[in-house]
Amino acid sequence: MPFDGTGFQAPTAFDTGIFPIWSRHGGRLWVKACFRRERRERIAEALLLAPAPTDREETVELLLRDARDMIEDPRYWMRGTYRWFRGRRCAVGALRAAARRVKDPVPVWAAHAYLITVARARGFTNVEAMNDRSSHAAVLRAFDEAIALAHSAAVTRFERLAI
Repeated sequence: MPFDGTGFQAPTAFDTGIFPIWSRHGGRLWVKACFRRERRERIAEALLLAPAPTDREETVELLLRDARDMIEDPRYWMRGTYRWFRGRRCAVGALRAAARRVKDPVPVWAAHAYLITVARARGFTNVEAMNDRSSHAAVLRAFDEAIALAHSAAVTRFERLAI
């Protein structure tokens, strides 16, 4: 019988946070989640500790502020790589570092989406390209714009819920 893929069932998708599944860390996290015994316990813990939807919007704004604070000093900002051994980070590396404290991946993805929106509005394809081809002040302004977008989205949603 030729292989046509009819009997193949792909493993269930697992959200690895801000790491893409094809990256080294995302693949490692996916394998850990799919093939370890404590998978069910971790999923249950993540579901129990997930913040309420109104807290998620505040979490997005706090994540962006924390990431901005990490690279506010030019000595801790860098280009070309996510993280360096002396605490230097790029924009995405700072966002990843801030996201380590958050159990729920939804606010992390939302924060990254706001940064992507700002980067695309400036003519870049992604946040990494914006970080590598912009000045430090421009990257900080991008974080400020993303924080403003997150805040306005939270206020708009709150107003819709209040009506």
